[in-house]
Formats: sequence, C-alpha cells, structure tokens
Amino acid sequence: MTSIAILTCWYGSYPWYFPYFIHSCNYNPTVDFYIITDNLETIPNKPDNVKIIFKTIEDVKSVATKKMGFEVNIKSPYKLCDFKPTYGYIFSDILEKYDFWGHGDIDIIYGNIRSFLTDDVLSSYDIISTRHDYLSGSFLLYRNEQKINNLFKKSKDYKNVFLSEKHYCFDECNFKHIDLEKGISILDVDCEIESMEHVIRKEMELFTIRVSYDLWVIDGMPGKVKWENGLLTYNNKFEVLLYHLIEYKSNKLSIKDEVKNIPTLFFIDKYTFRNSKSVSNWINFFYHNKFVPVKYYVLHYSDYFFSFLSPKAITNINSGCYKNKLGEAFIVIDKGTNNINNLSYFETLEKKQVIFSSKFNKNRFFIKGMSNLMFYVFNTKEGITEKLLQIRLDGSISTFEVNSHYKAK
Repeated sequence: MTSIAILTCWYGSYPWYFPYFIHSCNYNPTVDFYIITDNLETIPNKPDNVKIIFKTIEDVKSVATKKMGFEVNIKSPYKLCDFKPTYGYIFSDILEKYDFWGHGDIDIIYGNIRSFLTDDVLSSYDIISTRHDYLSGSFLLYRNEQKINNLFKKSKDYKNVFLSEKHYCFDECNFKHIDLEKGISILDVDCEIESMEHVIRKEMELFTIRVSYDLWVIDGMPGKVKWENGLLTYNNKFEVLLYHLIEYKSNKLSIKDEVKNIPTLFFIDKYTFRNSKSVSNWINFFYHNKFVPVKYYVLHYSDYFFSFLSPKAITNINSGCYKNKLGEAFIVIDKGTNNINNLSYFETLEKKQVIFSSKFNKNRFFIKGMSNLMFYVFNTKEGITEKLLQIRLDGSISTFEVNSHYKAK
C-alpha cells in the first residue's frame, strides 16, 4: 500500500474539537498523522498512527532557516500556514520514508481516507487537492520526491513571503478564494504575491506535473453530516473525505461542547453535534437549530429598531484600517465631523457608511440600511481598538484586526 503521512503544526492548548479529530484518525490506521507542537499534555485515546513531535516555534524557525539558507520570519503560529508547502523540504527527516506527504489541520473530522486516496489515484497524480477550485490548505497531498518538494521555490516571491511576518495565504491562493470559486483562473487575477496556486497552474500548463482537483470536502455549515464507524456522509447520499470545521468553530450560534468519549455514530447538524436519534437529542436539535436562530434573529431586529429610533453616533473607535484575519477584505474607520466615526470598505473608500450605536450594548454598532445583514462589535484594550467582529444573522463571524501595513491616504 502506498504510504501517506499528514503533518500539522499546532501551538497552544488543544481545542474542544480535537477529540473528534483524534477519533477520526483512529479509523484511518494506514495513514500516519504527525503533530509538531509545544503542547506536552497527554492526549486521551491517542492511536499509534498519531505521532507527537515536540518543537517550539523557535525550533521550527531554526530548522526552516537552516534548510532555506536565510533567516525566515515566524513570529506567530498563523504564519506557519505560509510554510505548509515547504514541509516536505524542511521536515524531510520526518517524512522521508513515505511515498506521499500532506499538510493538514486539526479542525477536521476525517471519513475513510483510503476510499478516496486509493493506490490507483495515488499512482496517477503528484498533487491531490480536496477542493475543485483551488489548492486546499486544510488537506493537500504531495508526492514525496525532490522535484515536488521543491516546487515552492518556483514562486518568484517565496523568499519575500518567508522573510516577512505578514501572512500571505501562500499555501493556497493569496486570499483570492472568491474569484477562484467563480471559476476565474488565478493567472487572470491581480495578486500581491505568486502563491502555490500560481505555481501549480503554470506547471500544469507545461505538463510537468499531474494534479487532481476534486471536491471531496464539506466546508461551511450545511448540517445533515453523519459520521459512522469511520464513514463520513452528507445527506445520506454522498461520501466525503473530510469535514472542515473552519466555519462551525467560529460561528456565534454553534454549540462547542468538549467530549471525552466519541461514539461510533454521531451527527453534525448546522449548529450542534448530536450523538443519537433519541428523544432528548431531537429536542436538543430543534432547540439549538430552529428555536435559537429565530430568537437571535428577533433580538437582532429589535435591537436595531430601538437603536434606530434615537440613533447615537459612535466616536470611540480608533481610526485605521482593519483587515479580515482569514481573507483580503478591509474595513477603514476614520473621523468625520464632531469626531464621529465613519466606516468604509477598502474597495469603496468614497462610500462612507453611516454607523450608529446599539441601544443595549456600548461596543456594538449597526450600519444604517444594512440591518438585515450584520452588526459589528469592537473590542478595545487600554483605550485602543484591537479588532472588529462582523457578525451576520446566521451567526457567522469575520474578524478584522488592525492592519499595520495600511497607510492612510
């Protein structure tokens, strides 16, 4: 059987969903999962194919610097996403015995990996993405050979990316996800840097590598997901390789209960994990997936309505540019007449939005005319605005942090 290793770097405490990740790894015994981490806590029910390697971020930086031949810039765990395509190169001592290596995340619940990554599939491709439209940073497979492991060097910007503390989404597409989801080629999109998506598409045009783009992943919060004895299905019709929890874990309405023992059958609804079809579980399902969203919707509109009756201007948000942590969207806050804050989006700075404070929460505000879409919450520390949270009616949250690279015009 063709050997596979999936490598993840994780720093800090393990999150609530980690037991589900471990449980699903246990049902894929022919795949090895490496976690490079500074966390020394014992992992309950850890199978033998999950292997923990202790390295601090400074250790990883040191290894990468030595392999690259120049001092890389890794100041936070998030920056390691840019280094994912280099794992086969900088961690070659760990991965050298495998036919394929991949970079993965831990906010994943796996189905039966081998039912998708068969020996026939693996013999046919050098790189395998679990998305059809762009390289999937959450799970991407590379053939473990020198030519493939050095592909990242074909980006004209790779050194600049690794020298900067800024995160560029180098492993995927430089945050151009929306364009690529529309079917636009990355080669036709204006980008700040040449990402791995650029590199792979150019190599494909030259017929130097064989790449599979296929939709084997569930993203978002569709509900109707079932995991049973290692088999992951959607809507009782489609088998999938993995469920990516990236949106579920950050949603305001989703339930994030820590569990110790994962059953052999569980369901992932839109906002809940459910272990059975018992009466109590069905009551819990209807409460959290039907009643709570409606209540949230009503409270939001009530807050907007009463706040709009006597609108109060916002004045205590610091001017500056705030960048979406997981994307390329920007929000700019500036000061208008009487020190009143204005909000505009980076692409349309001339269209300043009227914002006003919530009647019931001093750190929450609305945009006039957009009550049906979202509200904002701003967090401050020692009088300085740290970030903005854009919260939509479905509970999804986008985090905007201070963008130190922005220069006010």
